[in-house]
Amino acid sequence: MVFRDTQTDSRRLDRSRCDHRGVRFATLAATALSALLLSACGGDRAAGPRGEDPLPDLSGLAWLGGDRFLAVHDAKNPAEDDRIRASILRLPRSLAGVDAHALDVEWPDPLGKSNDLESADPIPGTNRVLLAESGDGGGPFRRIFLAEVGDESLEIHSFAPWPEQIENVEGIAVARVGRRLVFLWAERAQGEAATTIWAGPMETDPLRFEEPRGVEFTTPESHTPATRPVSALAVDSRGRLYVGTAFDRDVGDNGPYRSSVWRIGRVRTTLGIPHVVLDPEPTLLGTLDGLKVESVAVREQGGRFDVYVGTDDENWGGVLRPLPPPG
Repeated sequence: MVFRDTQTDSRRLDRSRCDHRGVRFATLAATALSALLLSACGGDRAAGPRGEDPLPDLSGLAWLGGDRFLAVHDAKNPAEDDRIRASILRLPRSLAGVDAHALDVEWPDPLGKSNDLESADPIPGTNRVLLAESGDGGGPFRRIFLAEVGDESLEIHSFAPWPEQIENVEGIAVARVGRRLVFLWAERAQGEAATTIWAGPMETDPLRFEEPRGVEFTTPESHTPATRPVSALAVDSRGRLYVGTAFDRDVGDNGPYRSSVWRIGRVRTTLGIPHVVLDPEPTLLGTLDGLKVESVAVREQGGRFDVYVGTDDENWGGVLRPLPPPG
């Protein structure tokens, strides 16, 4: 079954009763390394009791409040015009697993549907979100969309071109520092030891971005040609910055993969100018073996800050999971 962007019935993409083993998920809590099993769909794509497809890739993730998230998917234009671009996810309450509804989105002309959406982030204090194309491959698909999220809808209000020349951005975030909104992003920089994390003021009416300031972030991982220093980016209401780092050989679509999630610093302002201040040492929140993290979102409720990750495991589908809190 293929899920199409034009469907208005918002079909479910449950991962019901998937019984998957053998994927190790290790997290670092204080100085102890504990191991957990994570599920990641493999084998047949008809995973649920109703024969429905598993979750598609979760290349971008935005927490909407409560148990709801917006996910975006990296379908290509025009090669994958029949694939969905966005879904509403709800955290599981039973063995039925994550509940997902495909969204019918009207994309602005003249380019039409999105191409390679790799990031999504909420605009603090609103029901609006930013969605960003990665810019991979060049061409005209270098857009950032401003959208409004309803109960089961996503409406594009406007879009703007990327404020800088970019090459394959897989992580964006929006922070509120004082009265100002701050737009953050980083190129994935595959095969490099470091990438630049940029932060600059932004406005929404109309959507525009001001000159950013950058700081070099060096991945704590041992970098290889398959390492992506920033595959995901998020910021919480305290201005704390989170990144995902991924290992992907980028040959075929079957892995193997490996990811880590870090808290690396804060967003601050100096004389009204926003910038990122990196911690002396990043804090490791989790290591995921066999999975490729491409999205991170922070769920804030009752004074708790819970970090959720979404994966894009290519032919293996995607998963949504919380990370255990650091010790």
